[in-house]
Amino acid sequence: MNEKNISKQLYKTVGVDVGGTKIMAGLVENGRILKSKTLPTPAYAEKDDIVKAIVDAIRLVLDDDCTGIGIGVPGLINTKEGIVHNVGNIPDFSNVPLKQILEKELGKTVFVNNDANCFALGAKNFDNAKQYNNLVGLTLGTGLGGGIIIKGHLYEGVGCGAGEFGYLPYYDGILEHYCSGQFFKRQFHISGKDAATLALSGDESALHMFNRFGFHLGDAIKIVAHFFAPEAIMLGGSISKNFKLFEKSMWSSIHLFPYSHVVDNLVVKPASNPEIAVVGAASLVSE
Repeated sequence: MNEKNISKQLYKTVGVDVGGTKIMAGLVENGRILKSKTLPTPAYAEKDDIVKAIVDAIRLVLDDDCTGIGIGVPGLINTKEGIVHNVGNIPDFSNVPLKQILEKELGKTVFVNNDANCFALGAKNFDNAKQYNNLVGLTLGTGLGGGIIIKGHLYEGVGCGAGEFGYLPYYDGILEHYCSGQFFKRQFHISGKDAATLALSGDESALHMFNRFGFHLGDAIKIVAHFFAPEAIMLGGSISKNFKLFEKSMWSSIHLFPYSHVVDNLVVKPASNPEIAVVGAASLVSE
């Protein structure tokens, strides 16, 4: 094997971001996505069908000289053995030895972690959060996930249980009901995507939806600030693409925090690369 091929083999990996509605896989080299494919998540299918969808997405981008595969899944993970536990928004995808299954199926080394952890890793190491050593990543999608970076390193807790802010009690339910796509469906019977389309066209009722969403997200950020007082909170997931629609009300809520010195210099912003969770997942191979 010549020197050029060795260099390629060192850096080319596959990252996969498994969400409640879609599975995105990307071939990544030196933190850059060379190609990516997205398939729908069969969220309410049996676990074998979900695994098949993940395998299909990976095969669409996999190269022979890929050194390994990193996968982010929205749930609790035994990262050492690559076993997926307790995925709230994909009901049957529990107690799945995903690492073992995929390594046998694809013949590559596989690493599995929580999807919000992968997002936080991607934002810290490859996106617009490189300067922050203490940060929290919040993913705003089908659910609300959290990834925690302390002194430059990912903090997972037991079974990747750290950062599950979405399940904290809030109003008549949990935070996830108000700080993810579930808010729009539960409160207004519309998808977040359709609400954004209306809001961007100037629809007053849709603008009001995002105003309320921002206030609730601000409450979630205050909870994070109480626990960690981070330098920055990075936002990912599909809803973060419409940051301008809820930024003002979010800050109105944040500024009600009792310790102004904690939030006066707090940075809250979306990742610049909407696919950064895929890059973060791919980096699990080198991590």
